[in-house]
Parts: sequence; C-alpha cells; structure tokens
Amino acid sequence: MKKIFFALLAFGLTTSAVAQTFNIKVAGVNYVFPASKTGDMTYQDCTTLTVMDKTFKLSDINGMAVNSDLGKDCVVEVSYNGDSPNVTIQTNQIATDALGYDNDTNKPLMETSFGGLRLNFNMEGIDHLEIESVDGYPLAGNSNNSILTFYAPDNGTLVPGKDYYVTTFPCDVSGGYRLSIYKDGKVAPFFGVHQTIEAGKFISPLDLNESELEFDDPDAPLVEEERPELDQKTKDLLREYKKNPCIDTYNALYDQMGVRYDKVVARKKAKLRQLERDAHHQYLIDEMQGIVDEMVNNRDERLTQRFLSLIDSRTDDNPDDEWLVLKGATDENAYVGYAPVTNAEYAIFNKDFTYEEGHERYPVTNVSYDEAKAYCDWLTANDNAHAYRLPTEYEWILAAGHMPKDVNMNANFVESGLTSVDAYAGSKGNCGGIDFWGNCWEWTSTLDADGNYLVKGGSWDSSRDACRSEYCDDAREGIGRYANVGFRVVRVDYKNK
Repeated sequence: MKKIFFALLAFGLTTSAVAQTFNIKVAGVNYVFPASKTGDMTYQDCTTLTVMDKTFKLSDINGMAVNSDLGKDCVVEVSYNGDSPNVTIQTNQIATDALGYDNDTNKPLMETSFGGLRLNFNMEGIDHLEIESVDGYPLAGNSNNSILTFYAPDNGTLVPGKDYYVTTFPCDVSGGYRLSIYKDGKVAPFFGVHQTIEAGKFISPLDLNESELEFDDPDAPLVEEERPELDQKTKDLLREYKKNPCIDTYNALYDQMGVRYDKVVARKKAKLRQLERDAHHQYLIDEMQGIVDEMVNNRDERLTQRFLSLIDSRTDDNPDDEWLVLKGATDENAYVGYAPVTNAEYAIFNKDFTYEEGHERYPVTNVSYDEAKAYCDWLTANDNAHAYRLPTEYEWILAAGHMPKDVNMNANFVESGLTSVDAYAGSKGNCGGIDFWGNCWEWTSTLDADGNYLVKGGSWDSSRDACRSEYCDDAREGIGRYANVGFRVVRVDYKNK
C-alpha cells in the first residue's frame, strides 16, 4: 500500500480561525470532514481514498473542495465530526437521475442510514409533491422534520411513466403518511398505510389509483358533508364476497376495510398535525386528539361495525313504513326508527302528554329512560309480530354510522332550540334515517361504569364534536327528565324479544 500524506495547503487550507471543511461529493451525497481533523489521508493503488476511516472509490468522486458549495445540490449530507457520522437529508429535494446511492462509496451509507419512496405517475402536469409522516416521525432534516417537498427538475413537471426517488430516513409509516400531489395549481391528497421505510429500500404506495385522486384548490377547506363512497378495490372485493361468501373472500374484504379505516385515521392524524402547527386555540387540538385517540383505541370494534353493516344484504321488507333495516345488528331482522319519536307519536301513548301547537314533528324530550322504555313496551303489546326496545350504544352507532365532518345539523347553537326532526332531513345516517346528530340526545340501553345510561348524537346546544357517533362521554340518570334528551326505537321479530 502506498501512503501519501496530503499537504493541507494543497487543498487551499489555512490556519485561520475560521472553521474549514473538506468536502467530497459523490453523486447525490456530500461528505463533509473538518479540515483540522483529516490528518493522514490514505491513497491506495490509484483506486481508493480513505479519510477519517471513510473509504471512497475514486471513480465515484465527482469533486473535492474546501469551504465550498460543492454539495449544495446534494440530497444527503454526511458530516464527520465525532464518533459517528451525522446524516442530514434535504427537506426540499429536486428530482435527479444522479443520486448514485448504489455505487460502491454510497451503498454502505444507504444500507444503514436512509431509504425512501419510489414514485411513478402516469398523469401529466405534476410539478411537486409533499410527503408527511402523519405520526410526526422524522423523514428529513437533521432527524427533525416530518415533512419534505419533492420538486420536478428545472421548474418543470414530472415525466409520466418514469421512476422518481424521494429520499427519507428509515421510518415506520405504518400508521400513515400523506402524499400531496400538486398539479396545475391544484392538489390531491393520498394517504398510505401499513408500510415501513427501511434503510436501503424504497417503497411504492400500495394502492394509489390515479383515477380516484380528487384535485382541489390548495387553500380549500376539507368539506365532508356525506360519507365517502367505496373505492373500486373495496367494491370489487364486496362483489366477490357476495358471489362466493367463503372465509377467503370474507377475510380479503375485511382486510381491505381495515385499510380504508386506517386511511381515515391517517387523514385525521394529518389534520391533527396541521392544527398543532397552525391552530390559535388549544381546544381545537385537544378535540382532534380525542377523535384520533378514540379511533385508534377502538379500531377493532369500529371496524367490525362497519364491516358487518357493509356485508348485511338484507333489504327493507316495507319501504313505505317508518322502519329501516339495521344492517350489521346481531338480532335477526332488526329495524330502527326513521327518526326519533315525535311529540305526536308519544302523545298517542301518553294521553296526559301535551306539547306546543305546531310542534307535532319535534322530537319528544323530558322523557325519562323508564318512560321511553314504557313507550316501547306499549308498542310491543300492540304488535303480535314484533318487539320494540331502545337501542344499545352499538346498535345506535350502526344505525347512524360515521358522522361526516361538515354535516348539516342543529348543533352548536345554530338554532335557538329544538327543531322538527325533518328540519335537517338531507343529513342521513348509515341506515337512511334522519336526525341522528344534533337536535336532541337519544337514550340507549347501555350503562356506563356509574350505572347511568349513555346518550348519543348530541343536541342543539352541544358542540359538533359531542355529536359524533363515536362520542361516548355523556350519560344520564335513568330517572331523570331532560329538555334535550329524546329517544329512537329498535324493532325486532317477536321471537327475539
């Protein structure tokens, strides 16, 4: 081995007080050494150079300089100034074919320190992308940035059908990542789940369907007045299950529903991260954190509810009556009331009950749990074919389904009190019923830890958050009568009474 002691002067180094660095550029990686610590540099057989125990293949090196901007366009910078190198990944990356991660010099670093995403789009016009770990895990920077931006080269657009590589730290993105795609001044978000970025590897989104991307103005608020439709993959698997209902098709559909559920959670997490950056009020962050926690902690139960509701193939035996199929219920032939019980309906049962003229279709309130149950018993006594009862919390959630974020409803004091059950009839629950959210709370037969009955759906004087179907922090004493609590009825076959 031939050992050459490089004179620092040869690289233009001086003994000035200004800290100096020795930079070696290898494709998309800039290696930075403190000039004062380079000491002996070993040059062997005209093929390799070793600096501070890092060996470079000379044919891989694109340049060497002192105190220069040689590596300004590099995606990765490695600084040697201690026991172990410090890796920094650019948070603003420009697409390039010159990453060179697989050459002999860079490959050992990549296999231990970074990976990323491989993206390939068929559509034209994409000028940049934004990637975020929705759990806030670091993707770039000095292990301190969970968001990075990836630009097309030369202020242009990405070439359709071409592979592009976004460099990140190894990161567990199984809980979700946001990929925002910018095109023609608009943006479409995609959420990926169930993946992990490992060192030395580049992952591709598992199920990015470009035809299902929805582009909107970047500053437009997310408006969710209705539940999103099923994606094509879920539709196909549901069709397969109905055609051949066996364990394999069941599990395939259930797993896909799990992906859909986790994508919704990822979207909520992304909103939480945005609020943490931008919100002026802590209560907004706390409210979204509560939603995320509930969805994560109760994933299995919520997923099962939605799955059973989806595969329940029952149809309404009488489309003209006020009873709707309660899909996913454990009771055979369970139905739920189209709306909460109204003043006019309750007055038929209780002859002493009075209400304000013109309020016939308002929900009956100031009715205790026992009185609501007595109404159900009265219905049962007058029907030889069916039994009637109050819903459990589980059944109520099945009937209501997920509450769209921006659904129109009588809540948060948009009205000065109760309204007719038909006032917001355009906002329908999962079963097709109305008035699930806002207006008045509804009794359920589920007890909390203190022996009180859970009420669901919120009321006209509740926050929108309290109206969410999954919200379960409100319970009332069964003997109490409350001006903002009414009830809805479940009907089952008499044999299931």
